Amino acid sequence: MDIQRIQVLREKLRLLEREVDDRFRFDSRCCGLTLAQCHTLLEVGNKGEISLVELASRLSLDASTLSRTINGLVFLGLVNRLASEKDRRYIVISLTDEGRKVFDEIEKTFNKYFSGVLELIPVEKREAVVESISLFSEALRKYNDSTGCCLGEPPSVKGEKK
Repeated sequence: MDIQRIQVLREKLRLLEREVDDRFRFDSRCCGLTLAQCHTLLEVGNKGEISLVELASRLSLDASTLSRTINGLVFLGLVNRLASEKDRRYIVISLTDEGRKVFDEIEKTFNKYFSGVLELIPVEKREAVVESISLFSEALRKYNDSTGCCLGEPPSVKGEKK
């Protein structure tokens, strides 16, 4: 693919990221949550019950960073954090009844939001948009999994000696 098409793609992805991120930040604040807490609550709610290690992997966070987010959600009474009886190091996270209510409200809000967005797309193209985003996100995941943490040399920093 030529470089101009790649640059257009990158520009559109930055715009998409900003628009969605701004909406998530705005709507999560309405629920009294940080963006990290909102994402965590959504992952736990979608899985029902999930280990701290699996949750950290799904959110691409280290366990210590995620633990702070979980602590805040426990304090708010939205999640339970239970150590396994077989292995005390194995922590299971689940929603409380109040957490389920907040999760359902967030789901309802974003279902309504994305339904409104899709309604602005011609009916005959909606399914293609959903399929394209699915294909693209799966390709990103596969590529990221196959390339490790760095692609070639990191960019040089001004004043850095080589």
